[in-house]
Amino acid sequence: MARHELIERHLQALAERLPAPMVDELADGLLASYDDQMERLGDPDAAARAAIADFGDADTVTAAFVRASPGRQAAFRLLVAGPIVGLSWGAVLLTGDAWASTIPVPSRLTFGFLLGSAVLLLVLAVRERRRYTTVRLAALGATGTVAVLDTVILGTVLTLLPPPSPLLLVALIGSSARIMLAAQAIPELVTHP
Repeated sequence: MARHELIERHLQALAERLPAPMVDELADGLLASYDDQMERLGDPDAAARAAIADFGDADTVTAAFVRASPGRQAAFRLLVAGPIVGLSWGAVLLTGDAWASTIPVPSRLTFGFLLGSAVLLLVLAVRERRRYTTVRLAALGATGTVAVLDTVILGTVLTLLPPPSPLLLVALIGSSARIMLAAQAIPELVTHP
């Protein structure tokens, strides 16, 4: 397959945004398109422009891969579940303040900081459009943090044994569901490029 400077620049732009295995696969398709256009048009410059136009510019191609990425999907699911679980835990804390008051203030502040950081990472993973690796790493960090925080809160509840209530049951189920979402997402985020 012949190479052209425009094709090389296009592949370089993709290589800066996408994992190498994806770019290798895309390169095969782009170079095949270029070869087809060369046969049809006979002019290397026109063939390169036509191949890139058919293939899509780097922003469009990258955005499509980012939109379909496992990291973005996992982050979106956790962002949707977050307010539901958060509100249920908030209701439990407001209605059962006797057990919550036994948690030291530094622990509460650390928990709040980690939760806020996880939310920021999830928002980054959902909003990022140009860097696939950024989405993957932000989603992985947030997913791991959410799983740890939900596990800590479940462990804390089991240790303190607050009085049972329907709100507590909803909160426990919500945290358990988020742990399962994270457990499903983490292996793919670790192994997927």
